[in-house]
Amino acid sequence: MKKSLSFILAMLLVVSAFFALPFSSNAATLTEKESNDTLSDANLITLGDTMNGNFGSLDNDCYKFISNEAGKINITFKILNPKESKNYGSFYLSLHGPEGEEIGMVSVDVGETANVVLPFIGAKAGTYYFLQIYEGSIYCENRNYQIKTSFTKGKYETEVNNTENTAGKYVLANDYKGTVSGDSLNGDSWGECDRDYFVMTAPADGTMTVTFTHKKRTGLYNWSGWYVDFYKHHNGGNLSLSKGAVYLTDANSKKLYSSSTVKKGDAFYLSIQSTQDYDLVGGYSYSPSDIVGEPYTISSTFVLAAKPKLTAKTTKNSVTLTSKKLKDITGYEIQIKDGKKYKKLKTIKGKTLKYTKSGLKKNKKYTFRVRAYLKKDSTTYYGKWVTVTAKTKKK
Repeated sequence: MKKSLSFILAMLLVVSAFFALPFSSNAATLTEKESNDTLSDANLITLGDTMNGNFGSLDNDCYKFISNEAGKINITFKILNPKESKNYGSFYLSLHGPEGEEIGMVSVDVGETANVVLPFIGAKAGTYYFLQIYEGSIYCENRNYQIKTSFTKGKYETEVNNTENTAGKYVLANDYKGTVSGDSLNGDSWGECDRDYFVMTAPADGTMTVTFTHKKRTGLYNWSGWYVDFYKHHNGGNLSLSKGAVYLTDANSKKLYSSSTVKKGDAFYLSIQSTQDYDLVGGYSYSPSDIVGEPYTISSTFVLAAKPKLTAKTTKNSVTLTSKKLKDITGYEIQIKDGKKYKKLKTIKGKTLKYTKSGLKKNKKYTFRVRAYLKKDSTTYYGKWVTVTAKTKKK
């Protein structure tokens, strides 16, 4: 028995150590280990740690990161011995997905003295992501640099999500943050930009809104921003419900879609990319640099179409509320009016409703309100309130 307990405790310690690996609670400073010239030889950086590296002649340096939960991987890059004068060349830093797919690129001038914040990586749980650093000129050689990492738990776009087939699942009534992480290789003429795709599916019949929010910036030409397309498949093609540019100089918030009705299972797609993408401007593109790493938020609401059809039966000291069966709901939330405000009374699970409130005063009016709710994908959706007033009997 003691041996069994010892074995179980040992295994728990191993499992705990494994799950603690992706994030360092006691941040460490590491030193690059050569050869790490390819993604397959990349040095592992435990999130929370700092890596010091050196860029040799004709060098490539590769690093990898992993998290056991969804969130964002934050990376900063700093040249520790920058070239005294700028415009002597650049480091190119490319971010890659688990299969080596490029998901973003930025360039850093060898004369840069400040910390450079890379576009965050929206990470899937248990997935490796990579950073590759390579030189743009001989002036990058013999440069020392530092990489700092951290992790933030939350709802973010999950790379790789550059196509419909890899679109991240968006659960309605939640907020998701994203960023366009692709820059042009030479800074101003290639249209190689990151694209973000989300797919959202109506959990039931109802109504929904979808809003795009960003940080408004002034003092820019009105050509830097995102190109947003909110659409659904229709008759073998795509039906755009909202399409166009959202510029950094525009208002902070833009409503992309507001529906009167959607049906359970209706799928909607949202694609986001730089307005300066090659395909959008007829063969010539400006640098998307103004929005590289610039965060945006997609928020939404969803209201169930399901509404209780209430009936109320009374006795001298009770009111019984009933409603016929509703589909695609988890249950009902009931409130009673207390003075000028409503207060929570009861939550009933089930598709039909029968609830009796007893201990009431005789010959008195009471007002109740009831709404349906649905729990799905760790989210609770609500329908509209339905109100009923009933008077208890005298005898």
